[in-house]
Amino acid sequence: MERGLGALWMAGAFVSGPARFALWGPALLVDLGAPFAGYWTPGLGQSSVDDYPVEGGHFAERFQAFIIIALGESIVVTGASASSRGLTALVVGALAVAFLVTGALWWLYFGEVAEHSRRRLAEAQDSGALARDAYTYLHLPIVAGVIMVAVADHLLIEHPTRALSHAGIVMMVGGPALYLLGETLFRLRMIGSVSAKRLTVVLALCALALAGALPALALAAGVAAVLVALGVWELPRANHAKAPRA
Repeated sequence: MERGLGALWMAGAFVSGPARFALWGPALLVDLGAPFAGYWTPGLGQSSVDDYPVEGGHFAERFQAFIIIALGESIVVTGASASSRGLTALVVGALAVAFLVTGALWWLYFGEVAEHSRRRLAEAQDSGALARDAYTYLHLPIVAGVIMVAVADHLLIEHPTRALSHAGIVMMVGGPALYLLGETLFRLRMIGSVSAKRLTVVLALCALALAGALPALALAAGVAAVLVALGVWELPRANHAKAPRA
């Protein structure tokens, strides 16, 4: 099965358009469905999550490194776009706002939930089920949010003074909102709680979308301000969680 899936992924890389989706679609469905189905194989049955316990601390850290790579790649793409445009004062300003958004996303992932989740996974008896749910599935919207932000940053650098199209607004505002929603679901599965602050900020981001007639730079600055405000809002709780016990 693995060889068959590999062949679909490789073949899709050499075609384009509908043919690529026809090859990659089934491969993606199998890849995503296999952990939930216990890697069921005809004639062999399926495995249980108890059959693959994970070393929680190391497993969580690998995914945290992946998030860092994804955020770093978005910065690289943004920097390349700025370089091709020429580093005028306007472009530098747009680049700074884009970097601030990415930095805020990093802050919100690693400021509180990541450490608690790593500890929870390391101590859990059902580490296989937690790893499957929280990291295989619930990290997908987080990474998708990063990708959307990277697209929005490219649009920002290209046309900082123009209002974005509807699709561009979805990328710029919906990316961070999806990122926070993914983190909320991840947090709920890992530590059994939901942050009302983050859900409030998701609503604030949706409200910003209604101001889509603003220039891209102004809209991006609004998104950055909301995300930074959330990080500051959460600081007392994060510092309390990290304080050593007497």
